[in-house]
This record gives sequence, C-alpha cells and structure tokens, in this order.
Amino acid sequence: MRVSLLIVFTFLLILVGASGCATWSAEKKYPPIGTFVETNPARMHVVDIGPRESALPPVILIHGASVNLRDMKMALGDELAKTRRVIMVDRPGRGYSSRPDNGYELAAQARLIKSVADDLGLERPVVVGQSFGGAVALAYSLQYQDEMHGLVLLAAVSHEWPGGIAWYNKVSQWPVLGVAFRRLVIPVYGQLSAEDGIKESFAPDEAPANYFDRAGLPLLFRASDFKANAQDLANLKRQIIAQQSRYSEIKLPVAIITGDADTTVSPKIHSRQLAEDIQGADLTILPDTGHALHHAETDRIIDLIDEISQR
Repeated sequence: MRVSLLIVFTFLLILVGASGCATWSAEKKYPPIGTFVETNPARMHVVDIGPRESALPPVILIHGASVNLRDMKMALGDELAKTRRVIMVDRPGRGYSSRPDNGYELAAQARLIKSVADDLGLERPVVVGQSFGGAVALAYSLQYQDEMHGLVLLAAVSHEWPGGIAWYNKVSQWPVLGVAFRRLVIPVYGQLSAEDGIKESFAPDEAPANYFDRAGLPLLFRASDFKANAQDLANLKRQIIAQQSRYSEIKLPVAIITGDADTTVSPKIHSRQLAEDIQGADLTILPDTGHALHHAETDRIIDLIDEISQR
C-alpha cells in the first residue's frame, strides 16, 4: 500500500513539475508582442500596426478559438498593415488579455474590443472575425454597426449546430477535477496532441511552416488560458441560438467567406444560412479549402476585405 501511494505521489510530483515548466517555458518563449489597453473591466493585449493615415478604413482582426492574436497577425495582419491601420486583440482570457467574470459572453467580448477601438481612436473599422471570432464579430455588429464600415466573416460560427464540445473542454468545466485536469494534464497532453489538432483544422490544406511556434500555440496550454477557451466553447451554442434570430438587423456591407471542405464549422449550417439571413451579404465559397482559410487563401481574403473597404 505504501509503495503504491509513493508511486502515485511521485507521479503527481512529476506532473506538477512538468506543468509548471510548460507554463513558464511558454510565457518565456512567447511573450506579449503588443501593448496593453486598460478597459473596464479588463486589461487587453493589443497589436496596433500599419499607417495611421490611409484612404482605407482601419481593420479589427478577431481570432478564433484555441489560438491568440498571433494567428491573425501572421495570416492577415502583417499584409493588411502595408496599406492601412490594423489592430489585433487577444480576446478576454486568451493570450495576454485578462478576463472579467462574464468574459465568455459574446456581447461582453465585443464590448471590450469596442472599448479598445475607442481608446485607440479607430473610426468606422472593418471588423473581421474567424471561426469563434466570427461569432464575436457578429455580436459586435449587432451592437455597433452604426460605427462600422463593414463586416467580414471567415468560416464564422453563426447558427445552432448538432452535437456538443470536445471531452477535454467538458472536463475542464468540472469544479474540482477540472482544476487538476487543467493544471496537471493539459500542459503535457496539449503539447503532445497539438500537431494532430493543427492538421485537422487546416485539412485539406497544409499548415504554414513552423505554425505551432509562430502562432504561439503553447500559450493555450496554460491553465488559465485553457479554462477561458473551454468556457468560451461550452457557452457558445446557447448564445448563438439567442443571437441568430437577429442577423436580419445587420445592414452593413458584409462579406461571408467559407471553405467547401471545412469540417470544423459546416459551410451549409453556418455561412450559407447566414448569407440568407443578412440581406445583401456577399457569399464566397472557396473550393478545396478547409477551416483555416485565412492562411490557405490569404490573397483572396485580402481582396475581399479591400472590396468591402471600398464600398
């Protein structure tokens, strides 16, 4: 019995050590790359690049689940910033942004991003959201469309879908076991399973070279970041159900873009239906393209952003 307890105790010590090392290593290797904007009630990590004076409207890029602002920066931000001002924000609780108690709410995330835009003096931006970020961008437009130039949605989650969330996001929500799971298991398990997750998200496209490091994905496997991401996903469907009946209120120039091979966010359930709900929205379906279309079809998406910008 004592030997068994000693083995269990030793195993837990190894997990604790590995977890702490993984968190420390992630923050050392992938530090903040932007500045911080104090909003009420969160401190938001923001990258603000590109010329302040431009004939084109500024762009706000909102990242999806399981990633941080680095994903949007490497896919679209750096290129867009050659001709206009671009801001990218770590959504509340993700990357290096703090998280208020209601930080999982789409409307609350949209309000915090709007506060950042106001603080930085952005006027009438084009708001671009990918995947979960598309759901936030829709919430943003439902609150602030009179202060926007346009809306671009990339494989956006927009409508109720069958099924639930991944098992590890469910476990993360459990009161006691969830804490141990996030602190002891995820920092190690996440690193080992990340490459498979990347392949699944990008398929049938290839991920950019060294994507795992360039996107700072190990930041997700910190306990607080993983908790926020899991909470976002666990609360998403009920908010989408409440939000989807209001899309006809959106009167902005809207571009909806999806890949026909996306197995993560169904083009039929989401983008196609959304194009029917928003009068005048432009729908573009990219052939042989998966969920990470902002990486796979960067030039095409920038062209579509430019089209919305020039309306």
